Amino acid sequence: MTPRQRDALLAAASGAACLAFLLVSDATAALARPATVVAGVGAALSVEALFVAETPVVRWWTDPRVQVGSAVAFVAAAAVGFLVAGPWLLAAACWGLATYFALLSLLAAGVWTPEGSDG
Repeated sequence: MTPRQRDALLAAASGAACLAFLLVSDATAALARPATVVAGVGAALSVEALFVAETPVVRWWTDPRVQVGSAVAFVAAAAVGFLVAGPWLLAAACWGLATYFALLSLLAAGVWTPEGSDG
């Protein structure tokens, strides 16, 4: 499995967990709030900028333990955020993952190739 495939699989599992939590909590309306969309997309683009800029995060991310641990921590933090701040935080996490998949699609189509991409 390539690092990009593992990333996509972990992001899909994380997204499924976050969406399931919103569905079970009957809080999917939070997904439609413009501020939630902006927060999620902005956070995802900020995280991706760390990779494109070739910060130390790029080197750390090659470790599968960091990838899996990050996915688990992401879902746990989103769930705790839901309990503390309400559904908007979990919905923003969903939008962040959707943004990641949009970027991944651009990479797979060959439309976008950032300098920091691990292929």
